[in-house]
Amino acid sequence: MYKKLEVLNKIQHKNKGVAEVTDFLYSKNLINAPIALSEFFEACKNYPIFFAKDKDNKWFSTALLGYKEGENLFVDKKGKWKELHYIPAFLRSYPFILVNQENKKEMVVAIDAEYLNEKESSKKLFDENGNNSEFLNKAIGFLNQYYADSLSTNEFIKQLESWELLEEKVVNILNSKNEKFTLGGFYVINEEKLKHLSKKKKDDICAKNAYSLITAHLISLSNIQKLGSIK
Repeated sequence: MYKKLEVLNKIQHKNKGVAEVTDFLYSKNLINAPIALSEFFEACKNYPIFFAKDKDNKWFSTALLGYKEGENLFVDKKGKWKELHYIPAFLRSYPFILVNQENKKEMVVAIDAEYLNEKESSKKLFDENGNNSEFLNKAIGFLNQYYADSLSTNEFIKQLESWELLEEKVVNILNSKNEKFTLGGFYVINEEKLKHLSKKKKDDICAKNAYSLITAHLISLSNIQKLGSIK
């Protein structure tokens, strides 16, 4: 999705601005998008929510947006998101993103340089004194909140793993043309295991207010076959 990432620098980008993002064409090739716990209750109405591991073996949750590689079913040819459908925060943060930089403990803000320019109409990143603009501070605030939510999500899924509730799921989707698509690498909560948890573990789930999130995930799975009917 990000074509040319550059870490923001008040010297290098002093006179740069950001072109307004007016569509979601940048996400047209994504078949899934990461989501955080705070998004579960909205996202579960529209998308299947799965659990998965990234290249560093860290857990994250993701909303399935399609079944065919390179095709996001919720973005039309003009880049408009499907009406009345929740848009994941990860996509709304574009063209900004937090990244790890070598030899630095803290995450740093980067941007897709494709959106940088020096036009008068662009949203400025820094003022004449090199301080963050209000626009940039707002974007950073959004990124920081999303990152904090992502850490909480990772901890929640590790907790599910400790309760031995996760199982790998092969996703089969039949589209309107009667074509079958199979996707792997996802995990779901096993309802039978959930039912037969020990009282101690059930009490632990209640204490951590996890039941509502578990329910949202399970409800979301009813959206799997709905993906096949989207044209």
